Amino acid sequence: MKDLNIRKATSDDCETLYNLLKEMREGEGRLEAFILTFEEFKRDGFGEDKLFESHVVELKDGKEVIGFAMCFFGFNGDCGKILYLEDIYIKPAYRSKGYGTLVFKYIAKVTLDSGARRMEWCVMNDPSWNAKTIEFYKKFNSIDENLKQLYLQGDVLKKCAEF
Repeated sequence: MKDLNIRKATSDDCETLYNLLKEMREGEGRLEAFILTFEEFKRDGFGEDKLFESHVVELKDGKEVIGFAMCFFGFNGDCGKILYLEDIYIKPAYRSKGYGTLVFKYIAKVTLDSGARRMEWCVMNDPSWNAKTIEFYKKFNSIDENLKQLYLQGDVLKKCAEF
């Protein structure tokens, strides 16, 4: 699309991306889970030892940032290097215009260009509020009903680490 620019984020984008990430969690109804501080976000995404990379989605006219994608590289015992798509977000006013599809395809290209063999992500599988996202990913033949993401955090993680 000629009206859209997708690019790797720079440190100048840090505050905007952090605010969009917070906006996304609020829209999901999960703001209480958002415990990441701005300082941590800046250090881990834009500091010396980066843990993730971000990609900015902006309109070419006026350079308004309307979304982002965040990802990191990891390893899978079956195929080696993978790209894990942590978050993809388009502001509600800009949805249903094909922008999400373009960002998703852009990240698929980032995956291949990096030499990774697989792109992975998870989706909140709750059709009561996330039906559009689930349908979006289904169009790429990517939903596996047998897999679930499991995790430990907070006090449960601390309890588990006691041995």
